Amino acid sequence: MLSPEIPRQLPLEARDFGMYIGFFSTWAYLFALGRGRTKGMPPWYILLTLVIFVGIMGLDGINAFLYDLKVLPHLYTPTLQLRLGTGFLTGIAFAGILAPVINFSLWRANDQRPIMETRHVVGALLIAAVWFAINESGWGIWLYPLAIITSASTPLLIGLINMVFLLSLFRKEGIAENWRGVLNPLAAGVFCALIELGVLALMRYAVLGTTVLP
Repeated sequence: MLSPEIPRQLPLEARDFGMYIGFFSTWAYLFALGRGRTKGMPPWYILLTLVIFVGIMGLDGINAFLYDLKVLPHLYTPTLQLRLGTGFLTGIAFAGILAPVINFSLWRANDQRPIMETRHVVGALLIAAVWFAINESGWGIWLYPLAIITSASTPLLIGLINMVFLLSLFRKEGIAENWRGVLNPLAAGVFCALIELGVLALMRYAVLGTTVLP
């Protein structure tokens, strides 16, 4: 249970795992500090830092693409640890940039404090470091909880983005006063996300069938 003889693959690859877990753990951390419903964007220097986080993942992705081509030169050999780490940075950035937009569309209370300050970024990085250590530990006891969390995070994040579009489309911004008011718009967003993911899965199956990509 602690050290499986056969390596197990989680539902999402390392970079996606980092992005989704980084986003939700950062947002949960902000909620715990009383900033989960704030609508203000971070200060410019925090915003610049978050953009740099996304840029780091982009550069790592470009390098990995060049490595896979085996034709053009690349800077370094990609590793799962780099994929995971840069994914975490981007997940934190998504929380700092997307969460205020989601909160603006959802909550009636007008809390204009910035969603993040410097200490919040540091805290989010420490939480990401804990997740990184858990994933790298290789302990089998973490396989099921990590698999469940990552599987649920995909439709949930896409559902949140869908929810923003739906609230805007039907002019229902600021509908929620409490958590009960979140349920219906969130359920609608997740339902649309499941349809979208299902269509994408069917398209992939139509093109590739059961072929396993390298």
